Amino acid sequence: MDPILKSGLLITVVGLVMLIVGFTRRESRSGPVMMWAGVTTMIGVVVFYILRNLEI
Repeated sequence: MDPILKSGLLITVVGLVMLIVGFTRRESRSGPVMMWAGVTTMIGVVVFYILRNLEI
């Protein structure tokens, strides 16, 4: 397996865990921040792979 693919999968899992934990803590102050960070992480992974395939 490609090392970049492994790290991408790891970052994706971390982003999903942040979304899950943030959603369960949505009543506290840290919940929306964790959801925001998880969404940003997921969008970052998608943009990274798109740019990698375009070879910009």
